Amino acid sequence: MTLTGRTAIVTGGASGMGRAGSVRFAAHGAHVVVVDRDADAARDTVEEILAAGGSAEHHVLDLSDQAALAPWAEALEHDVVDVLFSHAGLPGPPGWRFDAESWNETMVVNVWAPMELTRLLLPRIRRAECASLIYTASTSALRAVPGMLTYSASKAALVQFVRSLAVQLAPEGIRANAICPGATDTPALRRDIEDGTVPASLEAIAQRVPMRRLGTVDDVAQVALFLASDASAYLTGLAIPIDGGATA
Repeated sequence: MTLTGRTAIVTGGASGMGRAGSVRFAAHGAHVVVVDRDADAARDTVEEILAAGGSAEHHVLDLSDQAALAPWAEALEHDVVDVLFSHAGLPGPPGWRFDAESWNETMVVNVWAPMELTRLLLPRIRRAECASLIYTASTSALRAVPGMLTYSASKAALVQFVRSLAVQLAPEGIRANAICPGATDTPALRRDIEDGTVPASLEAIAQRVPMRRLGTVDDVAQVALFLASDASAYLTGLAIPIDGGATA
């Protein structure tokens, strides 16, 4: 699978699954635009890619700042966008602890921002020979999960957007798919366990998975790479679980 000569934009590309995707895309030849609100982490990701002989640049962008998206897209120096990996997201408030402010913030980052970035970048995406749009949803979009009301609602909305987008853009040869990670060993999950947001150990979570292990960021990055490449040229409109059989 090669991405040589292609430009890939990765939002939330500075940590966890997004960083793994950025590194993987670059290792297969893409020039990667690492977009993240954490400037230091984005810079570190680019340095890792460059040290390995890849090509990348970092942009600082907070997707919760709705007014910032259009100026960022207008200033982008790349005329063609071959791959958009819209990974950035928020966990949202747990259970019933949402209010209008936290609900809106979650929906803006998890649903509106991916939609708006797609709209803003579409002229550049249309210039690509075989464009691929990839969106990170969650298995929480595919099955009921107690205590994740806001997050599940936002990711289910994202999946339906992707399906509609895929059908709308298919006649133009542009593909759109969602990846739906299950329990994955990321810095964010470890933080949630440490602060009690997730009341379980990594080992206990792994035992609920049929494969008896957590996913890794590389498990997710490999699927993202497949979807970004021509190896998946006839796949569009899918919501692909990456969960060790948890949603089987």
